[in-house]
Amino acid sequence: MSSGIDKEMVREHYQRMSDKDLVRELTNDATGLTLEAQEIVKDEVKRRKLDSNIIRGVEAQQKNYTIQEIDKYCELIQKLPCPKTGSTSEKLNATLTAEVMSFILFTNYKKKIVVGSPDVLDKANNDALTKSAILGWWGFPWGIIRTIEAININTKNKRTNRLGTPNDYLRSFVFSNIGQIETYKDDKEKLLEIISRD
Repeated sequence: MSSGIDKEMVREHYQRMSDKDLVRELTNDATGLTLEAQEIVKDEVKRRKLDSNIIRGVEAQQKNYTIQEIDKYCELIQKLPCPKTGSTSEKLNATLTAEVMSFILFTNYKKKIVVGSPDVLDKANNDALTKSAILGWWGFPWGIIRTIEAININTKNKRTNRLGTPNDYLRSFVFSNIGQIETYKDDKEKLLEIISRD
């Protein structure tokens, strides 16, 4: 049964990409590819003689996962050295930081997931908390609202930074990057690159 996709158009789309762009798209944005598109992608990876693990990354993005399966990927991440300190003495985890800076009529509100050792996560939350407490209030009306929200987020999230098991932020990070993690699960340097991105 055909899915109605124009195979030649899909093939040409991937053939026009540079190797770097193709690898990035296949390891990051291949969720929901039809079976026909997956076959075209596999052929293109083989034709270019790219790392065959990229195909595993594409397939990983098509699956539904249980918490236990996601936790297996989390274990790979938790065993890595901290991307900030290089320390391997504690398991890595993740946190969500929220940071607010306001300038009268303009308020900048930024959230991001940080992966690292417990001390690094605490520092990231504390830094975002301090910056928000000092610079967040000065915008009207959103500065006040967003600053209170950021203070609550950073304070609450510090409670899960020292868990020995994966917290929900690490699970979320892993799930969002599952294609890359599956592709590079045997390459410690690449995994460190993935968790180090800001």
